[in-house]
Amino acid sequence: MPKKIKGKGATRDSRSARRTQGIRVHGRAARVTQNVLQAVVEELGRVGFAALRFEDVASRAGVNRTTIYRRWPTKVDLVKDAMLAYRSALRVESSGSLREDLIAAMKSSVAHASSPLGRGVVRMMLTEREDADVARTAALLRAERIREMAELVEKGISRGELPRGTSAPLVADLAAAPIMGRVILRREEVTDGYIRRVIDVVLAGARAGAAVGEVE
Repeated sequence: MPKKIKGKGATRDSRSARRTQGIRVHGRAARVTQNVLQAVVEELGRVGFAALRFEDVASRAGVNRTTIYRRWPTKVDLVKDAMLAYRSALRVESSGSLREDLIAAMKSSVAHASSPLGRGVVRMMLTEREDADVARTAALLRAERIREMAELVEKGISRGELPRGTSAPLVADLAAAPIMGRVILRREEVTDGYIRRVIDVVLAGARAGAAVGEVE
């Protein structure tokens, strides 16, 4: 039932809070948002960006199409938020060991990219990368992944695991590139042993000071 607001007999639908900025973390609005964004990712994997329709997302999410339009007026807005939510599921909390943090982060990324849903999203990104909107979304996701990993590296630097002045984004990029390239571009299996070897090589160079200073 709509929530009644006292004064002048006005009635306001509490669901109007959905139109505020930011994603609600509690209540029905949060569940609706989660269902919609999950439906978007599933539809992207099924049909890709170009063929994605608000009607199909609404049907899959079990909501009215106008509910989606109120929060996401364009398909780009909808896809961007869905992909960021998808990425947030991969986030790794710091364990106190940079090596273990980076290994855990890459294992999580590989597992998601290798799943049926992840493969669908990757296929969409690869086959439709000439689309400017898809290219911007892909660039945003890459930047977000590197940013999250760089945060782990920064914590490692603050603990003294790497030299002061180490470029955290460079270390994060060097750790992610060969592993995700093998999964996404070469479509090859990535074992836990391979992930550990890559991380160990990258960290060995960083500990020796090879990543200190700004990257030109």
